[in-house]
Amino acid sequence: DDSQFFSTVEVTTGTRDPATHLVPIEIRATSARNSYSFGAGYGTDTGVRGTIIWLNPRINDRGHRMRVQLQASETTQNLNARYDIPFGDPVLEKFSMQALTQEQDLTSTLHTRELSFRPSVTQSLGNWQRVLSASLAHNITTDDIHGRQEDNLIVPGITYSAVPEGYLGEDLFSRKLYAELIGSHSLLGANANFLRLDLLSERVLDLSPRWHLLLRGEVGASAVGDFQELPATYRFFAGGDRSVRGFAFNSLSPRELDPVTNTLVGTGGRHLLTGTFELERDLPH
Repeated sequence: DDSQFFSTVEVTTGTRDPATHLVPIEIRATSARNSYSFGAGYGTDTGVRGTIIWLNPRINDRGHRMRVQLQASETTQNLNARYDIPFGDPVLEKFSMQALTQEQDLTSTLHTRELSFRPSVTQSLGNWQRVLSASLAHNITTDDIHGRQEDNLIVPGITYSAVPEGYLGEDLFSRKLYAELIGSHSLLGANANFLRLDLLSERVLDLSPRWHLLLRGEVGASAVGDFQELPATYRFFAGGDRSVRGFAFNSLSPRELDPVTNTLVGTGGRHLLTGTFELERDLPH
């Protein structure tokens, strides 16, 4: 049942045989079929947004999976397709091939376009999940200050994340600990050699049945030869409902003078340090 290859699994026992001390067991499983999901909502980071997802949980008898997601909002539009080939634990361990096309407004004047292909290997290490990847990316960064910058590069990466007990590959809304290390070099097509480390941790402490303390912290650091040559996708920004509440999405970063509007605008930073303490109360039933 945990393999997610079947929609229903039934286990029934027959009449025991007192002579052989055996009990016959019958297992009936119904294969999972294509599923479609639709979502709509509003967030302060994204504005109005909508999502369409198609999932084929078992393409063939080897358990290959296919997932396609189309998402659109006021700030981001992306189409994400992923093909998974499981090995070991069929839910937690897999070789994946992911194709992504995305347009995003990081700020009001900073726009990015990305077209990438990312093969990766996901492994389960006890309470940890490790992902080894290499992204073949075509990035376009456009802003009023530096104009248009185009990059074709390969970005190897490794991530470690703590997963809860009984984890079955679902999306996590909070992470106890997440660490990502990525980088590239001119030999891999990068205009600027860079190495980027991002650490994120979130904890929820239950003060009472209804009151909770949310702790969130993030530390980011990058080593880059020429920061202006770094694609905006790999720069650090802060602000928003998943970062520092009370500040608009990506509104916190070093600023430069925009010659068009003659105002200071955020262009992203080399490093990042944020910390958040939030007191939450459950709504009454």
